[in-house]
Amino acid sequence: TPDDTCVAIEAAVRPDSLVLTIADNGPGIPPAMLPHIFEKFVRGRGDQADGGQGTGLGLAIAKGITEAHHGSITAANPGPGRGTKITMTFPRADAAA
Repeated sequence: TPDDTCVAIEAAVRPDSLVLTIADNGPGIPPAMLPHIFEKFVRGRGDQADGGQGTGLGLAIAKGITEAHHGSITAANPGPGRGTKITMTFPRADAAA
């Protein structure tokens, strides 16, 4: 995210899951890109997003880790210019007991 952007991380324990939310107040990801941001080498806002430094692997790796733990990951834009929200949901191991 740009230097003047805030990133918030929130965790919530639900009866059957743990939900992690990472949200920022940056420019957001273009809606047409949202279905693709978890693919390898895809960058949310193109080359300008990080000054050309990133590889487009971070969210693909996050998806792989999440799915390896039988979870799910989603991305959403709260609104134009209001950032991006990534939500990771993991089943609770003790919920099956």
